[in-house]
Amino acid sequence: MRTRTTALSTLLLGLVAFGGSLAAPPPEASANGEIAKRRNRIVQVVEKRRSAIVSIRTNRIVKRTWYDIWTHSRQEKLYERDGGLGSGAIFHPDGYVITNAHVISRASNIFVGIPKPGESGDSVERKALPMAIDIEHDLAILRLLPDPEKPQAKYPYITLGRSNDLMVGETIIAMGHPFRLGFTVTTGIVSGLNRALELGGRKFDDFMQVDAAINPGNSGGPLFDVTGRWIGVNTAIYNRAFGAEGIGFAIPADRVRSLIAKAFKRRVVSGDWLGVEFTMGKGGVAEVQHVYPKGPAAESGLRSGDVVVGMNEGPTATLYDLRMALVSRSSSGPISLLVRRDGRLLRGGPLRVPLQPLPTNRLSARHLGFTAKDTGDSGGVLVETVRPGSPAERMKLKPEDRIYGLGEWKIRNTEDLLMFLQFVEKGDLVDVKIERRTRRGPVKYAGSMKAE
Repeated sequence: MRTRTTALSTLLLGLVAFGGSLAAPPPEASANGEIAKRRNRIVQVVEKRRSAIVSIRTNRIVKRTWYDIWTHSRQEKLYERDGGLGSGAIFHPDGYVITNAHVISRASNIFVGIPKPGESGDSVERKALPMAIDIEHDLAILRLLPDPEKPQAKYPYITLGRSNDLMVGETIIAMGHPFRLGFTVTTGIVSGLNRALELGGRKFDDFMQVDAAINPGNSGGPLFDVTGRWIGVNTAIYNRAFGAEGIGFAIPADRVRSLIAKAFKRRVVSGDWLGVEFTMGKGGVAEVQHVYPKGPAAESGLRSGDVVVGMNEGPTATLYDLRMALVSRSSSGPISLLVRRDGRLLRGGPLRVPLQPLPTNRLSARHLGFTAKDTGDSGGVLVETVRPGSPAERMKLKPEDRIYGLGEWKIRNTEDLLMFLQFVEKGDLVDVKIERRTRRGPVKYAGSMKAE
């Protein structure tokens, strides 16, 4: 019996020892190896792109009115409340963000959450201003206000891709910040292309249909393919109350490129210009639409109809490429443009065009008839002079009037005024909100003027 007991004990001890070796944690090298095996293409895209994915929240001004029984008068009060939620992606290192127009609709203030380095999920919030809004295509470009402590800081960014070769059935990756949950990733496939959709009474064409989970707060966030290429902007979902499941929509990247090509101008970003208006020609090329007779390019030899195919020895195949090259150039020295005219390159080589400052007052005086200066407290701009016979004089604008609103734009300073003036065309009816000092105190007025 003792022999059997000893043998049984030896067998049990051996099994325990064997089992213990299975339960022991693997060496660190082995653990890292397992993680490497699980780091698939989706994980790699997330790790590479997440630093440029931002959250967006807005506030909006709401008016409350009531009848005061003690004073027997109608009272009103303006107060700020939470507005929309959304997402976006930084497409330029100076802090320019693409999102949906509906995300910032009626916003009085826009706040953008920028991820901090690391995996904590924490973010730092920066205020932003709308630089361009395309209601027709539900897109907007925001500009982050500089960090006072690091005004020259650069941001992680993503280069916008193309969407002309998308395939139904290919895997896609959506990133954003739904329901205030923080950074969130969902995956799916391209379910359809060239979809038509009606949202908020507006009809939209050429949507990409996807089955990745897109929820409130995802709007404006980017959509990627498995190579990490930015292929679209998440926009809408079909309401599940109507029985829809897994039906989302995104704006193709090529349409986003079109907005950037039209609105992302160096003169808006840096305040200097070439004195040339470009338009998108056939195939997306940068075609010269107009050369200003008194602008920097007037003596360069550029003509309407010329196509710019290169800048400073670099190719610019499309208007989008030229806009990005111009805005990304830090120097304000002359620019060399390689031009094709009537289908052929110019024999004399590139044309040199100087950059010159674009004073805000030159535009405001020309279009609206007044010059202005900053108030110094982000409270609008002060009118300095009014040109006789101008739209401003016909509206009875006076020096020292404070302009705090033009159209739908809130005017905080001359930089806001400059951005607004980029979109003013001759004949536009511009609503103006002013505050005038009187003996009884400041009085607010509203009127309109027709731009010249």
